[in-house]
Amino acid sequence: MPGPDVTRPAPSGDEREMAVGFSTMPAERTAESYIEAFAAAAAAGELVLIQRAPPWEEFFGNGQVSVDTVETTELETALLEQYDHLDLVYAIDPTDPVVQRARLANLPAGVSHEEGFRSAEVQQAFLAYTRYVVQNYEPSYLVLGVEVNMMADRAPGQFEAFVSLYKDAYAIAKEVEPEVKVFPTFQLEDLEGNLDAVHPPQWETIDAFGGNIDVLGISTYPYLTDLRAAADLRPQYYAQLRERYDGEIMVVDAAYPSAPLEGYRVVGTEEDQFEYVARLLDEAEQHGFSGVIWRAAHDPDFAAEGALTAFRDIGLRNGEGEKLAWEEWEAWATRPYAPPEPTPMPTPTDEDPDTDDEADAASADEG
Repeated sequence: MPGPDVTRPAPSGDEREMAVGFSTMPAERTAESYIEAFAAAAAAGELVLIQRAPPWEEFFGNGQVSVDTVETTELETALLEQYDHLDLVYAIDPTDPVVQRARLANLPAGVSHEEGFRSAEVQQAFLAYTRYVVQNYEPSYLVLGVEVNMMADRAPGQFEAFVSLYKDAYAIAKEVEPEVKVFPTFQLEDLEGNLDAVHPPQWETIDAFGGNIDVLGISTYPYLTDLRAAADLRPQYYAQLRERYDGEIMVVDAAYPSAPLEGYRVVGTEEDQFEYVARLLDEAEQHGFSGVIWRAAHDPDFAAEGALTAFRDIGLRNGEGEKLAWEEWEAWATRPYAPPEPTPMPTPTDEDPDTDDEADAASADEG
């Protein structure tokens, strides 16, 4: 087996139904560090997130799956077999976060960004890659599109084409594995209208996917708004999700730094990060979320410039050891995990956003 042995501490404390986990963001851009990211997830949780853009050209009609893709699949599936208590969340991430999801990422020559999801080749590749992922990885959860509400706001034409494509991909995933839970993710702070471009809340974006959502999945980075400290996060911040969806809810990607982030008001200390981690986990459990995934177990040392600097200090460990928030995370991970019995998969509710939330979002300063 390719990964290091992992020994989890004996369970202690109150039983929990909510799973916890990490993404595979490594500390360094090396194969060894990437494998260690899987081991960290296995040592302190039940969920692991793999997130990547499709290798578009390999899945065009005349394309061929590359040696790199095959070898990556073999490595990752071997790690998942070794750490067999982990449930995989596989996120197919077709859009570019550097430009706030306004265009597709890694498009090959011959496909314009203006064409994007309207391209027949892109559509075919997305559907073929969806089939490949479900067949080869057998994920428990399949994310088709990451933070899609940002695309809806910034590139509405692309979003409209994506919604149609998503429904076809949803059907393919269910054809291959009926039990896989399929959904897009939404960026919570942008749904509220508080992330970069301030706008009225846009909760209606969720409804565009109709009954083809098995989980309400979100990413959440409140420190990228005008937040000054975790203590200033308004009460029951995550309760609003339960008000709008009565099925399974998962925090697919959460982050908060332990050091100041240039250009933002967030305090960014280890104590501040600790307070946020405790708040997130407590409130998610209180409202019956099925899981919380933290962006990185270890600070990504390569996040020194560009858009990645927003995640430079979000790990719960760094080169000097464990941060304060790690103790809180580990206490949760050590509690015995007993997931609830599966329930039917409902669709989003049609409730209007809370008027107080609307007022808060409309008056927020640009982050």
